[in-house]
Amino acid sequence: MPIDPKNWETITDAMANVVNPGGTAALSHLQGIDFAGKTGSAQTISNVLKAKMGAAGKANFKDNGWFVGVSPRRNPEIVVCTLLEEGEHGYLAARAAAQVIKAYVDKQRRQPTKVAKGDAKVEVGAVWNASEGDGEGLRSGHFILPAPKERVPLAVAAPGLQ
Repeated sequence: MPIDPKNWETITDAMANVVNPGGTAALSHLQGIDFAGKTGSAQTISNVLKAKMGAAGKANFKDNGWFVGVSPRRNPEIVVCTLLEEGEHGYLAARAAAQVIKAYVDKQRRQPTKVAKGDAKVEVGAVWNASEGDGEGLRSGHFILPAPKERVPLAVAAPGLQ
């Protein structure tokens, strides 16, 4: 589904605010990691039925806590979804997801960057969504590209990350 890039920025910035002070999962904030997500909860039974059951309904039928998170917020490398059965609130599920994101980012930062040099050629795999002229559907392929002659500086942070 086409989406205006400005709208995508607004959405992902709002999702980043979820795991920052003032957000619904502020305790899941990861210092120095561009992390964004959405909390949620899902009823196990209706509130009407739970009210009819009184204390037994509240004790035996707690809501499920959900969280889905991505890192980085633009062009994510990892997506994590957590469900805590009877966890009641999404911010609790966010804590588990944050630990997975942190472990992934820490591991990525420890791995040396491999950069092709000189006259080398680089094989690249790609997957994209074709539309209109090519017919609709998922396409894939691989390409051989020449390595750049000059070293290109690596990005330090995602756009908009402070």
